[in-house]
Amino acid sequence: MNGPQNGAGPTDPPVDVIAFAYEACSFDPRLMRSGTASLVWNSALSLARAGHRVSIVTPAHGQGDHLRRRYGARDTGYVAAHTLPLRLDPAAWPESWAFPEPRLTTRALHLRKDGVDLYFLSDAYLDAYPDTFYPAAADEGRRPEFCKPLAFQLAGIEFVRDRFPDRPAIVHAHEPLFHYLVPAAFTGDPLKRVVSAVATNHPVNTGVYGPQVSAALESLGVDLDLDQYADPPEDDGVLESAMRAHLSATGLDRPPRHDRQISFFSLVADHADGIDFLCEGQQSFYTGFEATPFAPRYQRLTVSDVTERNAHKAFVGGCGVSDTWLARDEQAVDRDGVLTALGLDPALPVFYHAARYAIHHKGQLELVRAIERVLHEGHRANFLLRCATASEPDPYFQKVADDYPGSVRLAWDMADEDTLFAQASVADYCVFPSKYELDTFLIAQGEAMACGAVPIATAQYGTRHFGHAYDVRAPDATGFAVDRSFQEDDPLLTRALVGRIRQAIALFTDEPAEYARLSGNARRTARGLTWERSGALRSAHFGALSSARTAAPPRPDRPDRPDRPDRRGRLPQDGPEVRAALSTYADGWSVSLECADALRVTTYVPEPATDGVPRARVLRATREGFTGVFPGEAPAGGVALLVTLSGGRSHWEVVAPAGSVAA
Repeated sequence: MNGPQNGAGPTDPPVDVIAFAYEACSFDPRLMRSGTASLVWNSALSLARAGHRVSIVTPAHGQGDHLRRRYGARDTGYVAAHTLPLRLDPAAWPESWAFPEPRLTTRALHLRKDGVDLYFLSDAYLDAYPDTFYPAAADEGRRPEFCKPLAFQLAGIEFVRDRFPDRPAIVHAHEPLFHYLVPAAFTGDPLKRVVSAVATNHPVNTGVYGPQVSAALESLGVDLDLDQYADPPEDDGVLESAMRAHLSATGLDRPPRHDRQISFFSLVADHADGIDFLCEGQQSFYTGFEATPFAPRYQRLTVSDVTERNAHKAFVGGCGVSDTWLARDEQAVDRDGVLTALGLDPALPVFYHAARYAIHHKGQLELVRAIERVLHEGHRANFLLRCATASEPDPYFQKVADDYPGSVRLAWDMADEDTLFAQASVADYCVFPSKYELDTFLIAQGEAMACGAVPIATAQYGTRHFGHAYDVRAPDATGFAVDRSFQEDDPLLTRALVGRIRQAIALFTDEPAEYARLSGNARRTARGLTWERSGALRSAHFGALSSARTAAPPRPDRPDRPDRPDRRGRLPQDGPEVRAALSTYADGWSVSLECADALRVTTYVPEPATDGVPRARVLRATREGFTGVFPGEAPAGGVALLVTLSGGRSHWEVVAPAGSVAA
């Protein structure tokens, strides 16, 4: 996607910006549950400081009393009684008839903070889940409050229509999965322009139930043909089956339950006036999924066509480390005092990780395994790990911490900025081995780097701006990279982390000048990623939209693309040079693959099973390549091989028995 140039041009006239967000208030740990809140709040502040009139519309999440006591929030007098139109998907709600449409009365609190007007909507659904904010996955199909995000979209749209009826404005809607109705709802409003901000890389084909979307839009007075967003029928070919089996655990793919589901991102891409990404790497990844195991599947989905024909809408609004964080002085933090209080040795290098507990997404399983191995080998270092969760602590993580009490400090709680800053300031390295490319800008890594921590992090598209993927001896290098990973339990990632941690300990101990160079680069790089810069980028784009200027004409849809002639069963023609063969014998069969760039090869073997899921087996590495021998009769349609290449790139290869054609 190509949008406007990402440089701040002449100052545009101030515009009204209405941020529409499911969570928005990172200024109070009690009011946030994810990094999205930080993105929304800092974006709003940057726009307000650039001279725009900024409002935020968000749920109260049952925190009304706290908002009144702590911030003096006041009732606005807004009262809206409405019926929530529920058309529950029977595939997930087999007893949907038992849940009548709820009658809700929505009210709004208001407070003004730092030049931003915040409106908190409250009703029986919007105040549900006060501890987690987000509905529990286990509640789908049994608790109607699971539809809280839908209720917020409808209540929020009606609130904006009621309170800002005659005001030209940019509706800056954050996180498309939580605002997919918003762009279509304002398509007919000549005074509103909707910009969708992609904060999290949710699976782009996550389905929303068509009849529910139709009912919701109808309640808003919008008539939209949803059939245009249906995907072509899925086939049961070898490659398609193998991709479904592999991708189910990666967070890249969300197969539909049935053909009445449509991609949420198709609705957003077609009807938003702009699509706002946090960085160039995120935009590149989320609009192509290059070199990932999802790429061939994505090319066959309708959402890929919709995304392509709306390429002209995309731009990079940017992200940054918060002003309050950058205003602090890490040199004022007492390193010895902080580390001693944590039971750690101030003389040893400190490796720091801070994220929500997401054992696979954040690469935390591989990280803890690497730490255990490094310490078992006798290396001396401190590991300060924050894995925030409201659930029970991970027993394996806790065991490693208990086994090495003077080396590993593990925290499970949400912390305030004072605590996070103090701990980031005593970190010599920050470790972020995230997987699946689900991260975008990754503020936590930027915060630690701004304090001088040298990164050890995944070379993923969404964090290229941090500079850790350069050659470590390059003048602008900031740290060390590990390859991208798309495996749920990845020994290659564990091995890479062990190597990088060893290397980092040696650098800190034996090459203090080189460590200081990397630390200085890390600090300078992160501190250049400011919300002031981001505010200038968005101001320029919002000014253009509000003046009815467009970035570029849409590119025509091209159904005859050579890499997707019939959206079925064919792989793109580019890729690594691979030689693969499937051989049959009297009592079994074998598969082999040769590729100079391959690090791992996994075969997905169709086997009789009650769940019908192909079984994954990692092929044995040999001098010649990779090979696996299997008993019984060879699969008639062949097998699919997932090849992991250097850099964490992925490639699918389908190989059939000699004389047959791969399915």
